[in-house]
Amino acid sequence: MKRVALSLFGGFLLPFLYSIIVAPLTPYIKDNRTLDFMAMVPVRWPILLLHKFLVLPFDSESGLILYLVICNVIFYGSLVYFVLFALSRRKKTTQLPPTPQPRF
Repeated sequence: MKRVALSLFGGFLLPFLYSIIVAPLTPYIKDNRTLDFMAMVPVRWPILLLHKFLVLPFDSESGLILYLVICNVIFYGSLVYFVLFALSRRKKTTQLPPTPQPRF
Protein backbone atom coordinates (compact mmCIF):
# COMPACT_ATOMS: atom_id res chain seq x y z
CA MET A 1 0.00 0.00 0.00
CA LYS A 2 2.90 2.34 0.73
CA ARG A 3 4.32 1.57 -2.71
CA VAL A 4 1.07 2.62 -4.41
CA ALA A 5 0.91 5.85 -2.41
CA LEU A 6 4.54 6.66 -3.20
CA SER A 7 4.01 5.90 -6.87
CA LEU A 8 1.00 8.23 -7.06
CA PHE A 9 2.99 10.94 -5.29
CA GLY A 10 5.90 10.36 -7.69
CA GLY A 11 3.48 10.45 -10.62
CA PHE A 12 2.51 13.98 -9.61
CA LEU A 13 5.96 15.07 -8.50
CA LEU A 14 8.12 14.05 -11.49
CA PRO A 15 6.24 16.00 -14.20
CA PHE A 16 5.70 18.92 -11.83
CA LEU A 17 9.41 19.22 -11.02
CA TYR A 18 10.31 18.82 -14.69
CA SER A 19 7.93 21.65 -15.58
CA ILE A 20 9.37 23.88 -12.87
CA ILE A 21 12.91 23.24 -14.12
CA VAL A 22 12.21 23.61 -17.85
CA ALA A 23 9.75 26.54 -17.71
CA PRO A 24 12.42 29.20 -17.00
CA LEU A 25 14.48 27.85 -19.91
CA THR A 26 11.75 28.23 -22.54
CA PRO A 27 12.58 31.83 -23.53
CA TYR A 28 16.09 30.71 -24.40
CA ILE A 29 15.09 27.67 -26.44
CA LYS A 30 12.10 29.12 -28.32
CA ASP A 31 14.28 29.95 -31.32
CA ASN A 32 15.48 26.37 -31.74
CA ARG A 33 12.44 24.26 -32.71
CA THR A 34 14.20 20.96 -32.01
CA LEU A 35 15.13 21.93 -28.45
CA ASP A 36 11.65 23.32 -27.87
CA PHE A 37 10.09 20.06 -29.06
CA MET A 38 12.44 17.93 -26.96
CA ALA A 39 11.71 20.04 -23.88
CA MET A 40 7.96 19.56 -24.19
CA VAL A 41 7.90 15.81 -24.95
CA PRO A 42 8.31 14.46 -21.36
CA VAL A 43 5.24 16.31 -20.14
CA ARG A 44 3.09 16.84 -23.23
CA TRP A 45 3.43 13.38 -24.77
CA PRO A 46 -0.32 12.61 -24.45
CA ILE A 47 -1.18 15.61 -26.65
CA LEU A 48 1.42 14.52 -29.18
CA LEU A 49 -0.19 11.08 -29.30
CA LEU A 50 -3.59 12.63 -29.95
CA HIS A 51 -2.15 14.72 -32.80
CA LYS A 52 -0.40 11.65 -34.21
CA PHE A 53 -3.68 9.75 -34.45
CA LEU A 54 -5.53 12.89 -35.63
CA VAL A 55 -7.93 12.82 -32.70
CA LEU A 56 -8.49 15.83 -30.50
CA PRO A 57 -11.65 15.13 -28.47
CA PHE A 58 -11.31 18.08 -26.06
CA ASP A 59 -13.11 21.35 -26.71
CA SER A 60 -12.18 22.95 -23.42
CA GLU A 61 -8.72 23.66 -22.10
CA SER A 62 -9.59 22.34 -18.65
CA GLY A 63 -10.46 18.92 -20.10
CA LEU A 64 -7.14 18.87 -21.94
CA ILE A 65 -5.20 19.76 -18.79
CA LEU A 66 -7.06 17.08 -16.83
CA TYR A 67 -6.20 14.56 -19.58
CA LEU A 68 -2.53 15.59 -19.39
CA VAL A 69 -2.41 15.25 -15.62
CA ILE A 70 -4.12 11.84 -15.60
CA CYS A 71 -1.89 10.43 -18.34
CA ASN A 72 1.29 11.73 -16.70
CA VAL A 73 0.30 10.42 -13.27
CA ILE A 74 -0.46 6.99 -14.73
CA PHE A 75 2.77 6.84 -16.75
CA TYR A 76 5.20 8.28 -14.22
CA GLY A 77 3.39 6.63 -11.31
CA SER A 78 3.75 3.22 -12.92
CA LEU A 79 7.40 3.98 -13.63
CA VAL A 80 7.99 4.83 -9.95
CA TYR A 81 5.97 1.77 -8.88
CA PHE A 82 8.12 -0.62 -10.92
CA VAL A 83 11.33 0.98 -9.66
CA LEU A 84 10.13 0.61 -6.07
CA PHE A 85 9.03 -2.96 -6.78
CA ALA A 86 12.45 -3.83 -8.22
CA LEU A 87 14.19 -2.27 -5.23
CA SER A 88 12.03 -4.20 -2.79
CA ARG A 89 12.66 -7.49 -4.63
CA ARG A 90 16.40 -6.83 -4.61
CA LYS A 91 16.36 -6.12 -0.88
CA LYS A 92 14.51 -9.37 -0.14
CA THR A 93 16.88 -11.54 -2.18
CA THR A 94 20.09 -10.19 -0.65
CA GLN A 95 19.19 -11.08 2.92
CA LEU A 96 20.90 -14.25 4.10
CA PRO A 97 19.49 -16.47 6.81
CA PRO A 98 21.30 -16.32 10.15
CA THR A 99 23.95 -18.96 10.70
CA PRO A 100 23.20 -21.51 13.42
CA GLN A 101 25.18 -21.17 16.63
CA PRO A 102 27.43 -24.14 17.49
CA ARG A 103 26.52 -26.08 20.64
CA PHE A 104 29.17 -26.93 23.17
